[in-house]
Amino acid sequence: MWRCAGLGTRLIGSLPEHIYSIAPDGLYVNLFEPSTVQWVQSGETLRLRAMTRFPSYPEVRLQISAARPTHMKIRVRVPSWAARAMAVHVNGKFAATGKPGSYVALERSWSEGDAISFTLPAAPRLTRYTGVDQIPDYERYSVEYGPISLAAVGAAEVRLRVENRKHPESLLNLLKPKPGQPLHYTVEHNPGIEFMPYWQVDKQPFTCFPGVHLHT
Repeated sequence: MWRCAGLGTRLIGSLPEHIYSIAPDGLYVNLFEPSTVQWVQSGETLRLRAMTRFPSYPEVRLQISAARPTHMKIRVRVPSWAARAMAVHVNGKFAATGKPGSYVALERSWSEGDAISFTLPAAPRLTRYTGVDQIPDYERYSVEYGPISLAAVGAAEVRLRVENRKHPESLLNLLKPKPGQPLHYTVEHNPGIEFMPYWQVDKQPFTCFPGVHLHT
C-alpha cells in the first residue's frame, strides 16, 4: 500500500490548494469538485456553482448567479495531465480552447443563468517505473487516468502481456471499460486482471506498478 499512498501524496502536493481563487478582476476555477463559491466583484455579490461527477465522469458545468450583469474574467484551469486541448463553451456556444497546463480566460459581462461547460480531456496513459524494484524480462508501468492512479487487481504481482515489443503504449488499447463501473477496465488477453482507482481496492491483491511482458 505504501506505493499507492506515495502516489497520492505526490498528487495532492502537485495540485492547487484551493478549488477557487478570487482575483481583483475575477475568479479562478482551479479544481473540479461539486461546490459553490460566493464573492464580491465590483461591488456586486456573485455566486458560481460547479456541477460535476469528476473523476467518474469528465463533464463539468459552472452556473453563474448575478443580481446584475457584471464584467469580469473567469479563468478555468486546463490540467497538465489533459490528453489534448480543451474546448470551453459559454451558454452552449464555443468560446475558447485551452492548452494543457494553462488557464482559459473568459472575459465578458456575466448575467444570471450564464453557464460555462466543458469536458475534461482525461484518458488512460502509462508512466514507466524507474525504481530499484525491477522484474527480470519485464518493464513496470503505472496506469493513470487523468490525475487518478489505477491499481491492477487480481494478483499481488501482476504480469501483463502485450503484442508490440517496441510500443508498450499498446497496453492501453487492451483496456476495456466495464459497463456501469466508471474507471474500471478489464485487460484483453489477460484474464482475471482488472484496473480500478487505487482507493477502491478493498481486500483484493493488487499492485500499482504491474509488469509488462513485451513479445512479438
